[in-house]
Amino acid sequence: MMFPYFVTSVICFFFVCSLFAQTIESEFLFSTNFDVRPTFVESSNPYFVNGGKWIYIGKTADFDEPGVYFYDTNSKQKIYKSIPLETYYLAHTTDFIGQIENKGKRLPLTIYEFLYYEEGNHRAGFILENKGKSSKAKKYFYVGWDLNANQIDVVEPIFEIPEEDSKSFAQSSYIGYSEKDQAAYFTFAVDADLKDDLSEDVSAFIYKIQNQNLTKLKEYKSKFYPYTPEFHPESNQIVIAAYAEAFQNRNPLGYLLQLDSNTFQSFSIPSTPYGICFSKDGKTLYMAASDTGEVRIYNTDNLNDVKKTKWGTHGHRLGFWKEGELVWVRNSGLHIYDPKTLKQKKVIPTKKFYKNYVNVSGSVFLPFQKLVLRNILEDPKGGASSRILIAD
Repeated sequence: MMFPYFVTSVICFFFVCSLFAQTIESEFLFSTNFDVRPTFVESSNPYFVNGGKWIYIGKTADFDEPGVYFYDTNSKQKIYKSIPLETYYLAHTTDFIGQIENKGKRLPLTIYEFLYYEEGNHRAGFILENKGKSSKAKKYFYVGWDLNANQIDVVEPIFEIPEEDSKSFAQSSYIGYSEKDQAAYFTFAVDADLKDDLSEDVSAFIYKIQNQNLTKLKEYKSKFYPYTPEFHPESNQIVIAAYAEAFQNRNPLGYLLQLDSNTFQSFSIPSTPYGICFSKDGKTLYMAASDTGEVRIYNTDNLNDVKKTKWGTHGHRLGFWKEGELVWVRNSGLHIYDPKTLKQKKVIPTKKFYKNYVNVSGSVFLPFQKLVLRNILEDPKGGASSRILIAD
């Protein structure tokens, strides 16, 4: 059964009903739209912010004013927040490459990776890319945003790619946020040569931002970019994976950073690890491979203590939506397992939510609370239809 909704340039309607052991808390669909102001560019990786009350869903286009969008799970409304980046730029032009343009993209600045927005401590932050129209040089900064004063108050240089460097490419990833410590974590990495898959030419960094202080926690070399990082705030652990498909035989590695003891360990992981999550106590780490269906379960106190099994392919997210139910979110359905025996308990087919093609890339958990099931193929205009599910 497909629940009807009225389609306009932005679609959003909400209901609560029970279906196959879960409650549909709400439904929303916001499609990329360049014709309105401020513009909206949908994020392919939404995630929970603001104490789990909001979902980051996208930002404005580069040619528009800098700003970000959220979905408020309480009011069921789309929220826009303008970022005072132009004001800061005009007061600090000598710190940046390029200049304001009269046509096209005005600012030589791009919100490269939005990181967090927390009204609890009145802070937000993001990674900024700076490049001029006529220059190949690039600068990257961490930018802190004071929400009370609505002003940029932290701009910390992270990396610079010089004009003559035509091979390096940078990438950043949000890791997570600790409400207890009021700290956010993110990765930043630079591959010296994208065409070289054999050398350890990726310089990777793990950062912590707490209040207005940016700290580099770890720097390491790898063959791989940091991929699908996951944070467990209760035990202060960060896991970072690497992407490689099974046929490549590249032997991908994962990295476990235990913040309390400052230990950093590498370990073998499965290919295409789309599914990564911790148990509630942080003592167990689960990884599921989308291309082979292989599942590995690690003891975080001893990474050599690992169990392997096989579930199913074409999964996009792994996580708990409640105690005792580990969910492998696959295109075919929500495959729910017992986290101790790893035996399948039940399956909720995605055809119960979507009548046509399904690709649930970008689905995301608020651990042990709810799941945003996101189908990127639902809307013919390119938007993703999302349903927030709570396990009964």
